[in-house]
Amino acid sequence: MTATLERPQDLGPRGGAALLTDPVPVPPQHRDRGRVPITMWLAALVGLGAVLRFWNLGASRLNYDESFTAMAGRLPLGSLFNYLRINDSHPPLDYLLHAPLARAGVSEFWFRTPSVLLSLAALGLFAWWMRSRGRAGVIATALMAVSSFQIQHARDARMYAELQFLGVAVAMLAAAWITRPRRWHAPVLGALVFAGLLTHVSMFLLAAGLLALPGLRTDRDAWRWRVAIGLGGLGWALVWGTTFLTQARGGHSSWIPPTSISTLSTALGRLVTFEPALAVVATVATVAGGVIIRRRDPVLARVWIACFAVPIGLAAVAGLFAPVVLDRTFTLMAWAPFAAVAFVIDALIRRRAALGAFALVAIFAVIVPSTIHTIQSPTGPDAPLRALARLAKPGDIVAVRPASKAPEIAWSLGVRGGSSTQQVAVPGFPKAFGIRVGSAPASGRTWLLDWKGVRNSRVSQASTATPCAPQWSWGKTHIRCIKVARPIA
Repeated sequence: MTATLERPQDLGPRGGAALLTDPVPVPPQHRDRGRVPITMWLAALVGLGAVLRFWNLGASRLNYDESFTAMAGRLPLGSLFNYLRINDSHPPLDYLLHAPLARAGVSEFWFRTPSVLLSLAALGLFAWWMRSRGRAGVIATALMAVSSFQIQHARDARMYAELQFLGVAVAMLAAAWITRPRRWHAPVLGALVFAGLLTHVSMFLLAAGLLALPGLRTDRDAWRWRVAIGLGGLGWALVWGTTFLTQARGGHSSWIPPTSISTLSTALGRLVTFEPALAVVATVATVAGGVIIRRRDPVLARVWIACFAVPIGLAAVAGLFAPVVLDRTFTLMAWAPFAAVAFVIDALIRRRAALGAFALVAIFAVIVPSTIHTIQSPTGPDAPLRALARLAKPGDIVAVRPASKAPEIAWSLGVRGGSSTQQVAVPGFPKAFGIRVGSAPASGRTWLLDWKGVRNSRVSQASTATPCAPQWSWGKTHIRCIKVARPIA
C-alpha cells in the first residue's frame, strides 16, 4: 500500500521535487492507522441496515405486487412466461427466483428474505467501495443503511432489491475498469447487463451510460467493454425481446405521468427522502454533490456520470414520450445520491465544522422518522385480509372486487390459509373473483371484499340478497357478508 505526500520538498523517485502523483512508501506500522475506525463504522452501519431490513419482516400479509409475484411463481414455467406476456410489464428473472418459494407456500418472512439478503449484499458492497473515502464514505453508507427507499424495497418481495445489488455491482466494476482494466471485467459486465435486462427494463438506461464510459477510446479494453454490453443486450433480445414488444403494447405502466420538473424532482428526491416537501432540496443536493465529486474524486465522478447522470438524463427525455420517470425506475442508480449528498456534507464540515454537523444531524432527523414508519407500517391489504381470514368459515365463499385483486386473497387465504380452497363463481357478482374455503358443503354465505367502496344500489336491486353479518369497514374498503339465492343479472 502506498500513500501520496503533497509536500513540494519531498523527493520523487526521479529525483528533484516530487510530483503530486508520485507514490511515497508509508512505513507498515502507519499504513492502517486511521482506517480501522472507518472499517468498524462501516461494519456497524451494515449491521444496522440488517436490523432495519429484517425488523418485523413477516408481520404483514403480502401486498398486491408481492401476491402477484407469488401466484405467478406457482404457474408452470411455460404458463408463467405467457402469463407475464399478457398481464405484466416486467421480465421474468425475479419471478423465477421466487418461484421455488411460491410453490412451497412459505411464510411472508421467508418469501421476502431473498430481497433482504440482496439489499444487504448491495449495502455491504457499497460500504466496501466507500471504505477509502473517509468521512464521506461513512456518511454515504449511513444514508444507504437507513434510507426509506432502500429499506422499503428490501422488504418487498419484488425485483427492486435485485436492482439495488446490480446497480452497486455495476458501478464498482466500472470504477475498477477505469482504474485498471482486466480481461475478466468484460464478461462479468456482460453477465450483469444480461441479468439486469431480465430483471427490469431500466437496465437499458444504465447500459447506455456504461456505453458512454469509455468515451472516444479505441483501444482493445474499450472495445471489449462495448462488446460485452452489446452481447448482454443480444442475449436479452433472444430470450425476451419478442415478449417485451407485446408487453410494451399492454399499457401496464400508463399510470406513470410524463416527465416534468415536478415528476423528475419527486422521483429523484424519493431516493433520498420520502418527505415530499424536501424533494427539490434533495435533488439540488444530489446535483451539487456530483459537482463536488468531480473536483475531489475523478474516478468516482466518471462512474457517477455514467451510471447516474446519463441514465437519469435519458430517462427524463424518454419520459416525455413514454411512462418512465418514477423513483423505482431509478433503483439501479439509487446509490449515487447517497454518495453525492455525503460529499456535500463532508465539504460543509471541511469548510465550517458547525455548519456541516448541523446539516448531518438535519438530514438524519428527516430520514430516520420515515424509516421507522416504513418498518412499522403494515401493507395495504394486511387488515382486510386478516379480517377475511377471521370471518370466513368452511363452506363460505370469499370474494374480492375488482377481480384484478385476486392474487391477494388467492395467496393469503388460498395458499397460506391452512385449508383447501377452490376458485368458484360468485353468486350475484359475476365480475368478482372468489374462492370457496375448505371442503365443507356450501354455506351460501359470500364475504365480499370491496376495495372501491360500498355499492348499495347494486345490492339493493337483488330482492334475494340479504346481509348475514355486520359490515366491516376500513376507510373506503368494506367487507360484507351476503346470502344470494338468485344471482343478480
